[in-house]
Amino acid sequence: MQTKQQVSECIYRVLAERMSHPSASAFHSDAHLRDDLGLDSSSVLQLLVHLELDHGLALPEEAVMNQDLDTVRQLLEVLHAAQPRPDTGKILEYEEDIKLHCFVSCLSEAIKRRAGLEHRVLYFGVWDSEIVVDERLTLSYHSPTIKHDFFVEWYARLYGVTIEPWYDPRLDKDANAARLVSLVERREPDQHILVMLDMYQLPERVNEFNKDPFPHYLMLGPTARPEAWMVYDPDYRWEGVLQRDRILHAMQHPSVAGGYVFSTRGAHSPSREQIGAYLEACLVLGDNPMTTATRRSVTAHLAGRDDAGRSLPLSHLPEALDELPILAIRKYAYEHGLAFFWRELNLREDEFEGWCDEIARLVKTYKLVQFQAIKLAATGDRRVADGLFELLDEQDARETRIKRRLHEVYGRWLDAIAPATPVARTSRASL
Repeated sequence: MQTKQQVSECIYRVLAERMSHPSASAFHSDAHLRDDLGLDSSSVLQLLVHLELDHGLALPEEAVMNQDLDTVRQLLEVLHAAQPRPDTGKILEYEEDIKLHCFVSCLSEAIKRRAGLEHRVLYFGVWDSEIVVDERLTLSYHSPTIKHDFFVEWYARLYGVTIEPWYDPRLDKDANAARLVSLVERREPDQHILVMLDMYQLPERVNEFNKDPFPHYLMLGPTARPEAWMVYDPDYRWEGVLQRDRILHAMQHPSVAGGYVFSTRGAHSPSREQIGAYLEACLVLGDNPMTTATRRSVTAHLAGRDDAGRSLPLSHLPEALDELPILAIRKYAYEHGLAFFWRELNLREDEFEGWCDEIARLVKTYKLVQFQAIKLAATGDRRVADGLFELLDEQDARETRIKRRLHEVYGRWLDAIAPATPVARTSRASL
Protein backbone atom coordinates (compact mmCIF):
# COMPACT_ATOMS: atom_id res chain seq x y z
CA MET A 1 0.00 0.00 0.00
CA GLN A 2 1.43 3.37 -1.03
CA THR A 3 1.60 6.30 1.37
CA LYS A 4 -0.14 9.58 0.56
CA GLN A 5 3.17 11.12 -0.40
CA GLN A 6 3.90 8.27 -2.79
CA VAL A 7 0.44 8.68 -4.34
CA SER A 8 1.15 12.38 -4.78
CA GLU A 9 4.45 11.57 -6.49
CA CYS A 10 2.65 9.20 -8.85
CA ILE A 11 0.22 11.96 -9.82
CA TYR A 12 3.14 14.26 -10.59
CA ARG A 13 4.96 11.63 -12.63
CA VAL A 14 1.90 10.98 -14.78
CA LEU A 15 1.42 14.70 -15.40
CA ALA A 16 5.09 15.47 -16.09
CA GLU A 17 6.26 12.30 -17.83
CA ARG A 18 3.34 10.36 -19.25
CA MET A 19 1.15 13.35 -20.24
CA SER A 20 3.98 15.92 -20.66
CA HIS A 21 1.59 18.47 -19.25
CA PRO A 22 2.90 22.03 -19.59
CA SER A 23 1.71 23.05 -16.10
CA ALA A 24 3.37 20.15 -14.25
CA SER A 25 5.92 22.59 -12.83
CA ALA A 26 3.06 24.20 -10.88
CA PHE A 27 2.30 20.90 -9.16
CA HIS A 28 1.80 20.77 -5.41
CA SER A 29 -0.66 19.06 -3.10
CA ASP A 30 -2.88 22.13 -2.69
CA ALA A 31 -2.97 23.02 -6.41
CA HIS A 32 -6.35 23.17 -8.12
CA LEU A 33 -6.62 20.73 -10.97
CA ARG A 34 -8.37 23.22 -13.25
CA ASP A 35 -7.23 26.69 -12.17
CA ASP A 36 -3.58 25.92 -11.31
CA LEU A 37 -2.76 22.91 -13.46
CA GLY A 38 -5.08 23.67 -16.39
CA LEU A 39 -6.72 20.23 -16.48
CA ASP A 40 -10.13 19.97 -18.11
CA SER A 41 -12.53 17.11 -17.35
CA SER A 42 -11.12 14.92 -20.13
CA SER A 43 -7.55 15.49 -18.93
CA VAL A 44 -8.54 14.46 -15.41
CA LEU A 45 -9.99 11.21 -16.77
CA GLN A 46 -6.81 10.64 -18.77
CA LEU A 47 -4.84 11.20 -15.57
CA LEU A 48 -6.97 8.64 -13.73
CA VAL A 49 -6.46 6.05 -16.47
CA HIS A 50 -2.68 6.37 -16.37
CA LEU A 51 -2.64 6.29 -12.56
CA GLU A 52 -4.51 2.97 -12.71
CA LEU A 53 -2.51 1.41 -15.56
CA ASP A 54 0.96 2.69 -14.63
CA HIS A 55 0.79 2.75 -10.83
CA GLY A 56 -2.09 0.48 -9.82
CA LEU A 57 -4.02 3.39 -8.28
CA ALA A 58 -7.60 2.70 -9.33
CA LEU A 59 -10.77 4.49 -8.32
CA PRO A 60 -14.10 2.67 -8.00
CA GLU A 61 -16.47 3.47 -10.88
CA GLU A 62 -18.82 5.17 -8.42
CA ALA A 63 -16.05 7.57 -7.44
CA VAL A 64 -15.19 8.27 -11.08
CA MET A 65 -18.82 9.21 -11.74
CA ASN A 66 -19.67 11.15 -8.61
CA GLN A 67 -16.55 12.25 -6.72
CA ASP A 68 -15.78 15.97 -6.87
CA LEU A 69 -12.05 16.30 -7.46
CA ASP A 70 -11.04 19.94 -7.23
CA THR A 71 -7.47 19.82 -5.86
CA VAL A 72 -4.50 17.47 -5.96
CA ARG A 73 -5.01 16.83 -2.25
CA GLN A 74 -8.60 15.69 -2.80
CA LEU A 75 -7.50 13.39 -5.59
CA LEU A 76 -4.69 11.82 -3.59
CA GLU A 77 -6.96 11.36 -0.55
CA VAL A 78 -9.51 9.45 -2.68
CA LEU A 79 -6.84 7.37 -4.40
CA HIS A 80 -5.14 6.56 -1.10
CA ALA A 81 -8.43 5.52 0.52
CA ALA A 82 -9.32 3.31 -2.47
CA GLN A 83 -6.21 1.14 -2.13
CA PRO A 84 -6.69 -2.40 -0.85
CA ARG A 85 -5.70 -2.50 2.80
CA PRO A 86 -3.96 -5.46 4.43
CA ASP A 87 -6.14 -7.41 6.82
CA THR A 88 -4.21 -7.09 10.05
CA GLY A 89 -6.99 -8.48 12.20
CA LYS A 90 -6.94 -5.22 14.14
CA ILE A 91 -9.76 -2.74 14.47
CA LEU A 92 -9.27 0.82 15.65
CA GLU A 93 -9.03 3.58 13.09
CA TYR A 94 -7.51 6.87 14.13
CA GLU A 95 -5.87 9.94 12.61
CA GLU A 96 -2.29 8.90 11.89
CA ASP A 97 -1.22 12.07 10.11
CA ILE A 98 -1.02 14.41 13.09
CA LYS A 99 1.73 17.04 12.90
CA LEU A 100 4.13 16.23 15.70
CA HIS A 101 7.84 16.58 15.09
CA CYS A 102 9.32 17.38 11.67
CA PHE A 103 12.45 15.24 12.01
CA VAL A 104 10.61 12.18 13.32
CA SER A 105 7.84 12.60 10.74
CA CYS A 106 10.44 12.33 7.97
CA LEU A 107 11.89 9.17 9.51
CA SER A 108 8.40 7.74 9.94
CA GLU A 109 7.46 8.44 6.30
CA ALA A 110 10.47 6.44 5.12
CA ILE A 111 9.38 3.46 7.25
CA LYS A 112 5.76 3.72 6.10
CA ARG A 113 6.97 3.24 2.54
CA ARG A 114 8.28 -0.23 3.41
CA ALA A 115 5.45 -2.74 3.44
CA GLY A 116 4.90 -4.51 6.73
CA LEU A 117 7.05 -2.23 8.89
CA GLU A 118 5.63 -0.65 12.04
CA HIS A 119 6.20 3.11 12.13
CA ARG A 120 4.03 4.18 15.09
CA VAL A 121 6.53 3.08 17.72
CA LEU A 122 8.98 5.74 16.51
CA TYR A 123 6.71 8.42 17.99
CA PHE A 124 7.25 7.08 21.52
CA GLY A 125 10.22 9.44 21.72
CA VAL A 126 8.25 12.57 20.83
CA TRP A 127 5.93 13.25 23.77
CA ASP A 128 8.82 14.26 26.04
CA SER A 129 11.35 15.18 23.36
CA GLU A 130 13.91 17.86 24.12
CA ILE A 131 12.79 21.38 25.04
CA VAL A 132 15.28 24.22 24.98
CA VAL A 133 15.16 26.58 27.96
CA ASP A 134 17.62 29.43 27.57
CA GLU A 135 19.21 31.67 30.20
CA ARG A 136 16.20 34.00 30.03
CA LEU A 137 13.82 31.12 30.77
CA THR A 138 12.46 31.16 27.21
CA LEU A 139 11.07 27.86 25.91
CA SER A 140 11.95 26.90 22.33
CA TYR A 141 11.44 23.95 20.03
CA HIS A 142 14.68 24.64 18.19
CA SER A 143 18.24 25.62 19.00
CA PRO A 144 21.63 25.15 17.34
CA THR A 145 22.49 22.98 20.34
CA ILE A 146 19.72 20.47 19.68
CA LYS A 147 20.92 17.15 18.32
CA HIS A 148 18.79 14.27 17.11
CA ASP A 149 21.15 11.57 18.32
CA PHE A 150 18.45 9.91 20.42
CA PHE A 151 16.25 9.27 17.39
CA VAL A 152 19.17 8.48 15.09
CA GLU A 153 20.49 5.79 17.45
CA TRP A 154 17.08 4.27 18.11
CA TYR A 155 16.26 4.26 14.39
CA ALA A 156 19.28 2.02 13.88
CA ARG A 157 18.31 -0.20 16.83
CA LEU A 158 14.67 -0.55 15.81
CA TYR A 159 14.91 -0.82 12.03
CA GLY A 160 18.56 -1.50 11.26
CA VAL A 161 18.83 1.77 9.31
CA THR A 162 21.91 3.95 9.67
CA ILE A 163 21.37 7.70 9.35
CA GLU A 164 24.36 9.80 8.34
CA PRO A 165 24.66 13.60 8.48
CA TRP A 166 25.55 15.13 5.12
CA TYR A 167 25.60 18.71 6.42
CA ASP A 168 29.08 19.65 7.61
CA PRO A 169 29.12 22.56 10.11
CA ARG A 170 32.79 23.10 9.35
CA LEU A 171 31.91 24.19 5.82
CA ASP A 172 30.22 27.41 4.76
CA LYS A 173 26.66 27.58 3.44
CA ASP A 174 27.68 27.53 -0.23
CA ALA A 175 29.77 24.39 0.22
CA ASN A 176 26.93 22.64 2.03
CA ALA A 177 24.49 23.75 -0.69
CA ALA A 178 26.81 22.16 -3.27
CA ARG A 179 26.79 18.92 -1.28
CA LEU A 180 22.99 18.97 -1.23
CA VAL A 181 22.79 19.53 -5.00
CA SER A 182 25.06 16.55 -5.58
CA LEU A 183 23.01 14.35 -3.25
CA VAL A 184 19.67 15.21 -4.85
CA GLU A 185 20.91 14.87 -8.41
CA ARG A 186 22.42 11.45 -7.64
CA ARG A 187 19.75 10.14 -5.28
CA GLU A 188 19.46 6.38 -5.33
CA PRO A 189 16.30 4.27 -4.98
CA ASP A 190 15.20 3.87 -1.35
CA GLN A 191 17.42 6.81 -0.37
CA HIS A 192 15.99 9.68 1.68
CA ILE A 193 17.52 13.16 1.86
CA LEU A 194 16.58 15.45 4.75
CA VAL A 195 17.42 19.14 4.95
CA MET A 196 16.70 21.84 7.51
CA LEU A 197 15.18 24.95 5.94
CA ASP A 198 13.82 28.26 7.14
CA MET A 199 10.18 27.90 6.13
CA TYR A 200 9.70 31.64 6.45
CA GLN A 201 11.80 31.97 3.29
CA LEU A 202 9.23 29.93 1.37
CA PRO A 203 6.17 32.21 1.51
CA GLU A 204 4.30 29.99 -0.95
CA ARG A 205 4.14 27.38 1.81
CA VAL A 206 1.59 27.68 4.60
CA ASN A 207 3.38 28.63 7.84
CA GLU A 208 0.57 28.42 10.35
CA PHE A 209 2.74 29.58 13.24
CA ASN A 210 4.01 32.56 11.20
CA LYS A 211 7.44 32.29 12.80
CA ASP A 212 10.47 34.19 11.50
CA PRO A 213 12.67 32.21 11.27
CA PHE A 214 10.91 28.83 11.25
CA PRO A 215 13.49 25.98 11.16
CA HIS A 216 11.92 22.86 9.73
CA TYR A 217 13.05 19.49 8.32
CA LEU A 218 11.66 18.11 5.08
CA MET A 219 12.68 15.64 2.35
CA LEU A 220 13.93 16.28 -1.19
CA GLY A 221 14.09 14.42 -4.46
CA PRO A 222 14.90 15.16 -8.11
CA THR A 223 12.55 15.73 -11.02
CA ALA A 224 13.26 15.42 -14.75
CA ARG A 225 14.30 19.07 -14.70
CA PRO A 226 17.51 19.81 -12.75
CA GLU A 227 16.32 23.31 -11.82
CA ALA A 228 13.24 21.92 -10.05
CA TRP A 229 13.11 19.55 -7.06
CA MET A 230 10.34 17.54 -5.51
CA VAL A 231 9.67 18.50 -1.90
CA TYR A 232 8.13 16.09 0.60
CA ASP A 233 6.96 17.53 3.90
CA PRO A 234 5.50 14.66 5.94
CA ASP A 235 4.84 16.82 9.01
CA TYR A 236 2.67 19.28 7.11
CA ARG A 237 1.44 16.72 4.58
CA TRP A 238 2.56 18.75 1.58
CA GLU A 239 4.25 17.61 -1.60
CA GLY A 240 5.14 19.67 -4.61
CA VAL A 241 7.67 20.98 -7.07
CA LEU A 242 9.76 23.98 -6.05
CA GLN A 243 12.60 25.70 -7.84
CA ARG A 244 15.97 24.42 -6.65
CA ASP A 245 17.28 27.95 -6.08
CA ARG A 246 14.34 28.76 -3.79
CA ILE A 247 15.15 25.71 -1.67
CA LEU A 248 18.86 26.53 -1.53
CA HIS A 249 18.01 30.11 -0.53
CA ALA A 250 15.84 28.80 2.35
CA MET A 251 18.78 26.81 3.75
CA GLN A 252 21.04 29.88 3.75
CA HIS A 253 19.49 31.53 6.83
CA PRO A 254 21.89 31.58 9.81
CA SER A 255 19.27 29.96 12.05
CA VAL A 256 19.22 26.69 10.09
CA ALA A 257 22.00 24.17 9.65
CA GLY A 258 21.39 20.47 9.28
CA GLY A 259 20.78 17.58 6.97
CA TYR A 260 20.82 13.77 6.93
CA VAL A 261 20.77 10.99 4.37
CA PHE A 262 19.88 7.31 4.72
CA SER A 263 18.57 4.33 2.80
CA THR A 264 15.80 2.03 3.97
CA ARG A 265 16.99 -0.80 1.78
CA GLY A 266 17.28 -3.76 4.12
CA ALA A 267 15.19 -2.18 6.87
CA HIS A 268 13.56 -4.72 9.17
CA SER A 269 10.74 -4.75 11.69
CA PRO A 270 11.72 -4.05 15.29
CA SER A 271 11.60 -6.99 17.63
CA ARG A 272 9.23 -6.97 20.58
CA GLU A 273 12.20 -6.70 22.90
CA GLN A 274 13.43 -3.62 21.02
CA ILE A 275 9.97 -2.02 21.09
CA GLY A 276 9.75 -2.61 24.82
CA ALA A 277 13.21 -1.20 25.44
CA TYR A 278 12.37 1.93 23.43
CA LEU A 279 9.12 2.47 25.34
CA GLU A 280 11.02 2.09 28.60
CA ALA A 281 13.49 4.73 27.41
CA CYS A 282 10.73 7.18 26.50
CA LEU A 283 8.02 6.76 29.14
CA VAL A 284 9.21 8.46 32.32
CA LEU A 285 6.60 8.39 35.07
CA GLY A 286 6.58 11.21 37.59
CA ASP A 287 8.11 13.78 35.26
CA ASN A 288 6.36 16.01 32.70
CA PRO A 289 9.17 18.18 31.34
CA MET A 290 7.07 20.64 29.32
CA THR A 291 4.85 21.60 32.22
CA THR A 292 7.83 21.67 34.55
CA ALA A 293 9.68 24.04 32.22
CA THR A 294 6.61 26.27 31.89
CA ARG A 295 6.13 26.46 35.65
CA ARG A 296 9.81 27.25 36.11
CA SER A 297 9.60 30.10 33.59
CA VAL A 298 6.47 31.61 35.16
CA THR A 299 7.99 31.38 38.64
CA ALA A 300 11.19 33.12 37.56
CA HIS A 301 9.30 35.92 35.80
CA LEU A 302 7.15 36.48 38.88
CA ALA A 303 10.27 36.67 41.02
CA GLY A 304 11.84 39.07 38.52
CA ARG A 305 15.17 37.21 38.33
CA ASP A 306 16.62 34.65 35.95
CA ASP A 307 18.85 31.77 37.06
CA ALA A 308 21.91 34.04 37.02
CA GLY A 309 20.19 36.59 39.24
CA ARG A 310 19.73 39.15 36.48
CA SER A 311 16.56 41.22 36.11
CA LEU A 312 13.76 39.35 34.34
CA PRO A 313 10.73 41.60 33.83
CA LEU A 314 7.25 40.09 33.92
CA SER A 315 6.60 41.76 30.57
CA HIS A 316 8.99 39.22 29.01
CA LEU A 317 6.78 36.25 29.94
CA PRO A 318 4.69 36.24 26.70
CA GLU A 319 7.88 36.05 24.65
CA ALA A 320 9.22 33.29 26.89
CA LEU A 321 6.15 31.12 26.21
CA ASP A 322 5.59 32.17 22.60
CA GLU A 323 6.51 28.74 21.18
CA LEU A 324 4.39 26.76 23.61
CA PRO A 325 1.79 25.95 20.90
CA ILE A 326 4.51 24.41 18.70
CA LEU A 327 5.79 22.33 21.60
CA ALA A 328 2.30 21.31 22.75
CA ILE A 329 1.42 19.37 19.59
CA ARG A 330 4.11 16.84 20.48
CA LYS A 331 1.73 15.50 23.11
CA TYR A 332 -0.41 13.99 20.36
CA ALA A 333 2.32 11.35 20.19
CA TYR A 334 0.52 9.68 23.10
CA GLU A 335 -2.17 8.71 20.56
CA HIS A 336 0.38 6.75 18.56
CA GLY A 337 1.61 5.04 21.72
CA LEU A 338 -1.84 4.07 22.92
CA ALA A 339 -2.94 3.04 19.41
CA PHE A 340 -0.04 0.64 19.06
CA PHE A 341 -0.83 -1.24 22.27
CA TRP A 342 -4.61 -0.95 21.76
CA ARG A 343 -4.31 -2.68 18.40
CA GLU A 344 -1.91 -5.28 19.71
CA LEU A 345 -4.27 -6.14 22.57
CA ASN A 346 -7.59 -5.57 20.74
CA LEU A 347 -8.83 -3.31 23.52
CA ARG A 348 -12.13 -1.44 23.51
CA GLU A 349 -12.27 1.33 20.93
CA ASP A 350 -14.57 3.55 22.98
CA GLU A 351 -11.99 3.75 25.77
CA PHE A 352 -9.30 4.64 23.24
CA GLU A 353 -11.48 7.47 21.96
CA GLY A 354 -11.88 8.71 25.52
CA TRP A 355 -8.11 8.85 25.96
CA CYS A 356 -7.77 10.66 22.63
CA ASP A 357 -10.15 13.29 24.00
CA GLU A 358 -7.99 13.57 27.11
CA ILE A 359 -4.84 13.95 25.00
CA ALA A 360 -6.52 16.65 22.90
CA ARG A 361 -7.48 18.48 26.08
CA LEU A 362 -3.88 18.27 27.28
CA VAL A 363 -2.69 19.85 24.02
CA LYS A 364 -5.35 22.54 23.84
CA THR A 365 -5.05 23.57 27.48
CA TYR A 366 -1.53 24.80 26.75
CA LYS A 367 -3.17 27.52 24.65
CA LEU A 368 -5.12 28.54 27.75
CA VAL A 369 -1.87 28.48 29.73
CA GLN A 370 -0.33 30.84 27.18
CA PHE A 371 -3.41 33.09 27.31
CA GLN A 372 -3.24 33.35 31.09
CA ALA A 373 0.50 34.05 30.94
CA ILE A 374 -0.11 36.96 28.56
CA LYS A 375 -2.86 38.20 30.85
CA LEU A 376 -0.55 37.93 33.85
CA ALA A 377 2.13 39.96 32.09
CA ALA A 378 -0.43 42.62 31.20
CA THR A 379 -1.98 42.93 34.66
CA GLY A 380 0.59 41.73 37.20
CA ASP A 381 -2.43 40.40 39.13
CA ARG A 382 -1.43 37.68 41.61
CA ARG A 383 -4.87 36.10 41.27
CA VAL A 384 -4.13 35.48 37.59
CA ALA A 385 -0.83 33.88 38.62
CA ASP A 386 -2.65 31.61 41.09
CA GLY A 387 -5.04 30.52 38.34
CA LEU A 388 -2.13 29.90 36.01
CA PHE A 389 -0.38 27.64 38.51
CA GLU A 390 -3.66 25.76 39.03
CA LEU A 391 -3.83 25.16 35.29
CA LEU A 392 -0.28 23.82 35.30
CA ASP A 393 -1.15 21.51 38.21
CA GLU A 394 -4.12 20.24 36.18
CA GLN A 395 -1.82 19.64 33.20
CA ASP A 396 0.57 17.66 35.38
CA ALA A 397 -2.26 15.52 36.70
CA ARG A 398 -3.76 15.00 33.24
CA GLU A 399 -0.49 13.96 31.61
CA THR A 400 0.36 11.70 34.54
CA ARG A 401 -2.97 9.89 34.07
CA ILE A 402 -2.21 9.38 30.37
CA LYS A 403 1.27 8.07 31.12
CA ARG A 404 -0.02 5.70 33.79
CA ARG A 405 -2.64 4.25 31.46
CA LEU A 406 -0.02 3.84 28.74
CA HIS A 407 2.25 2.10 31.22
CA GLU A 408 -0.61 -0.20 32.26
CA VAL A 409 -1.37 -1.34 28.71
CA TYR A 410 2.35 -1.75 28.10
CA GLY A 411 2.42 -4.09 31.10
CA ARG A 412 -0.50 -6.08 29.67
CA TRP A 413 1.34 -6.29 26.36
CA LEU A 414 4.42 -7.67 28.13
CA ASP A 415 2.26 -10.30 29.83
CA ALA A 416 0.62 -11.17 26.49
CA ILE A 417 3.92 -11.85 24.76
CA ALA A 418 5.39 -13.86 27.65
CA PRO A 419 7.28 -16.11 27.89
CA ALA A 420 9.92 -14.06 26.10
CA THR A 421 13.28 -12.58 26.70
CA PRO A 422 12.94 -9.96 29.45
CA VAL A 423 12.76 -6.45 28.03
CA ALA A 424 15.98 -4.57 28.59
CA ARG A 425 15.39 -1.42 30.58
CA THR A 426 17.25 1.69 29.54
CA SER A 427 16.87 5.45 29.60
CA ARG A 428 17.58 8.55 27.58
CA ALA A 429 20.54 9.29 29.80
CA SER A 430 22.27 6.14 28.61
CA LEU A 431 22.30 7.26 24.99
